[in-house]
Amino acid sequence: MRTLRQTLLLTLSALLSIPERLGSSLVTFIGIATVMGVLVSMLSLGQGIEYLAQTGVRADRATVTASGSENAMDSSLPRTAIGTILDKPGIKRDASGKPLASGVVLMLISGITKQNQRGNIGFFAAGSNWHEIWPEVQIIQGRLFRPGLHEIIVSDRMRQRFKNLEVGDEIRAQGTYWKVVGVYRSSSSFFDNALIGDLDTVLAAFPQQALSSVNVVLESPAAFNTLKRAISSEPTLSATLKTEAEANETVIKSIRGILDFIAYFIGGLMGLGAACGALSSLYAAVDARTAEIATLRAIGFRGTPIVVSVLAEGMLLALPAALLGAAVAWFLFNGDVVIAGGVSFPMTVTAHLVAVSILWSLAIALIGGLMPSLRASRMPIALALRET
Repeated sequence: MRTLRQTLLLTLSALLSIPERLGSSLVTFIGIATVMGVLVSMLSLGQGIEYLAQTGVRADRATVTASGSENAMDSSLPRTAIGTILDKPGIKRDASGKPLASGVVLMLISGITKQNQRGNIGFFAAGSNWHEIWPEVQIIQGRLFRPGLHEIIVSDRMRQRFKNLEVGDEIRAQGTYWKVVGVYRSSSSFFDNALIGDLDTVLAAFPQQALSSVNVVLESPAAFNTLKRAISSEPTLSATLKTEAEANETVIKSIRGILDFIAYFIGGLMGLGAACGALSSLYAAVDARTAEIATLRAIGFRGTPIVVSVLAEGMLLALPAALLGAAVAWFLFNGDVVIAGGVSFPMTVTAHLVAVSILWSLAIALIGGLMPSLRASRMPIALALRET
């Protein structure tokens, strides 16, 4: 109890003396706020691509891909696989009794952005019942494509980003021209980066193309395990079933890993600089309070409360600095659309990132305050009084 009381008194005394050394305290505050602003801004890229993967995901949709493939883009299923999969239990059926399932072809085609740069566009082809599987895709201009014709619909975001994607334009995909007949918006962010066409028409245009996946609507989320067991036990089918959330996550996993590595690497370098700033600031605080600390120790204050009070001062400076840095990152960047790995997505500042910034700032304050606090607690009383 005595140690706690001494700690509280010393911490209060340290905080009340901050105005006397405002310059050195501002070095710590501004340094940490800047580091946290940059860190949160960088991490919002990874959070944004996670938002892309999970927005619009439904628990009753699942994706079948080839065994051993990392994601649907790398998967290759024979065209005959869809017939085998449609017979399995757990797949929901429409009013006419047909399974709500579709083979899917995913490929990347090249386009020219409105800044005259080359970029990749996702070409998504699905069966005639695709709109029942993904009802979130809504036409806002033009019409749906017609099976058998080289027609596609494009997302509004891709139309804004690339040339020659207005209704009536034609775009070339692997030597074949496709006419844009409609523009859509979707609550599923993955479709924001794609063009959509008819599966049978695409397979006829590209005879060597295999299916990337088979996407199904489940009878209920609980039917996932039933369908998964049926697919894994099928001897003629080398495939695996993933929930829609899992399948989307595998697509963005590598991109997010790179973005998070860059964010933490840059944040770590800047954090080291901020820790040095905190070290300098807290050394100055200890030097300014040498006589006070020596007097307190002479009248019976222990070393532990002194250590804790110096660390607490640093952390109490770091906490509002982290919040300020995160707030600036949110104000400047939250919702801004960026492009990474050929995919466009919004930067997203979340409560999770704010919590990360707080933990990082507290760690910086602890690292920066450890040596000054130990110095204050170990300083010989007679020497400290003589220096004053």
